[in-house]
Amino acid sequence: MQRRSIFGGRKSKALAKDVRLQVREESKASVDIETQVKQLVQQHGRLHAKTLTFMNHQALAYRDMDKNEDALQVYREVHDGCKQTLGMQHPYTLASISNLANILFEMDRLQEARPLLEEALERQSEMLGSRHLDTLQTAHSLALLLEEQGEFHKAEPLYIRAYEGQKSALGPKNPTVLQTGVNLAGLKQVLGKLQEAEDLDREVMAGCRELLGDRDVQMLQSGNSLARLLHEQGMLKEAEELLQEVLQGRIELLGDRDPATLTSLNNLGGLYYTWGRFSEAEPHFFSALEGRRAVLGLLHPDTLQSANNLASLFQARGRLDKAEPLFRESLDGRREVLGVQHPDTLTSCSNLAVLLHAMNQLQEAEELMKDALEGRREVLGDHHRDTLTSINNLAGLMRSRGKHVDAELLYQEALTGRKKLLGDTHVDTLMTANNYGLCLLNRGLLKEAESIFVEVLKNCRNTLGVKHSYTLTCANSLGGLLHEAERYDEAEPLFREVLSGLRSQLGDKHPDSLTGANNLAVLLFAKDEYAKAAELFQEVLAGRRSQLGDKHPDTVQAARHMAAAQQAQRHLMEDQSAPTGSWCGSSNWSLVCCADHS
Repeated sequence: MQRRSIFGGRKSKALAKDVRLQVREESKASVDIETQVKQLVQQHGRLHAKTLTFMNHQALAYRDMDKNEDALQVYREVHDGCKQTLGMQHPYTLASISNLANILFEMDRLQEARPLLEEALERQSEMLGSRHLDTLQTAHSLALLLEEQGEFHKAEPLYIRAYEGQKSALGPKNPTVLQTGVNLAGLKQVLGKLQEAEDLDREVMAGCRELLGDRDVQMLQSGNSLARLLHEQGMLKEAEELLQEVLQGRIELLGDRDPATLTSLNNLGGLYYTWGRFSEAEPHFFSALEGRRAVLGLLHPDTLQSANNLASLFQARGRLDKAEPLFRESLDGRREVLGVQHPDTLTSCSNLAVLLHAMNQLQEAEELMKDALEGRREVLGDHHRDTLTSINNLAGLMRSRGKHVDAELLYQEALTGRKKLLGDTHVDTLMTANNYGLCLLNRGLLKEAESIFVEVLKNCRNTLGVKHSYTLTCANSLGGLLHEAERYDEAEPLFREVLSGLRSQLGDKHPDSLTGANNLAVLLFAKDEYAKAAELFQEVLAGRRSQLGDKHPDTVQAARHMAAAQQAQRHLMEDQSAPTGSWCGSSNWSLVCCADHS
């Protein structure tokens, strides 16, 4: 599966619902397909071409009604009938293979769907030609499946083949071409080819606007896709404007309770969550959850996603007691609806484990993380992106438990896997390398950690730019190491760079900005610059009181920091020795949680 996030609605698995068995399709709305199929069976038998064509319509009608098991049974009968009646090389038989594969894919039975799609693509390329539209559609479907399985580098050339072929045959502004372009851009985003993804997303959105207008469903979908990418790149203001446009368009076009509109509410909440505008994120997440519960039901996958998202927000605001029951609701629901081994269930398992890690319930957190990792290894394979996320998460937990050797081995596995899957400069690879460096720092291996931090920071600056949140995280890690080594004059410009970047990107009150201010204040305290430290600590305390409340551990720590700095300043002004030793706490070198929140 693609990496889970608080966003939704990037793509649809099936570009087109079906490969038709006849060029001209009769309307299904005005006839009872089941009755008509029965009549055709009586008149011509089950193997007659006309019977098989209407059975294909019947299967499509079942899919439209979400009766996938019934659709699957009929598609199997159509495929067997086409083989017997028309032979393996007939275009209808080839289409029946694709249709059978697509319904299996839609049902998440990927292992069964893949060989059928591969067979269909090979036979269609041979019989119809590599540029035939049916061949290109199958290439697109196979690319979608390979992306779901985490085989991104195999998926990319198939997406490109489908997109370029469809664009050549149908023109650049055809709806089918534009949809394939959205999916290709999404894969490029996963691969870290952000500029290529942005260029393609903008091209597709412009085409949709010109062809379909501002209030078309597909135009709004392309806007959602571009907004996701802008969000990931930290271009939050433009992403906000686009998401607001998409939300308003869906309200006008579809109504405020349509599932797509609720997805837009969720997505805008996700943007505010990233931005640290938690008070604005909460009503969006809450409205999306309540709407999905009412429209889709308590156990619908989108409802369970919303429960997960609201839980993540509560966790970020320090309201862990409210986050836990929502994470458990999401996990229990997904286990019931999807099964314990479904990738979404394993994501919920991972997210609850991350929360329990934060709550210091380390034993249950470790059990859940190991369950998630074991499940992902079995279902997705050792080298899938989600599996590597679980390895990284478990490594972070082991580091928290003081099991630094175990953590180091896990980070090495995650780092090796991400380098192979995504490349040395992908953001996931860079953040795992940063986490690995933190593990070495915890073990006192400062020289080895410094070498990693320097290399990672250089790659982040070159790949992501100096203001990207991950670049700032890595600069913070290096600054922390230099502080630890008492190389204060080298650490200070890094901490100031981090704080300036965070304030510029996120604002003064964002939790990460407050952490950056805290880290600089701790450094200034170590340099005996108590007045400057106290001023920053006072800012941190005010921000954390506003965001988290007086009783949150981070707020309590900030109050202690400020009191210690003010006391030290008074001693200094009275010409007395300032207090030394372990004074009130430490800085927090990780601006971003070491666990990759699924």
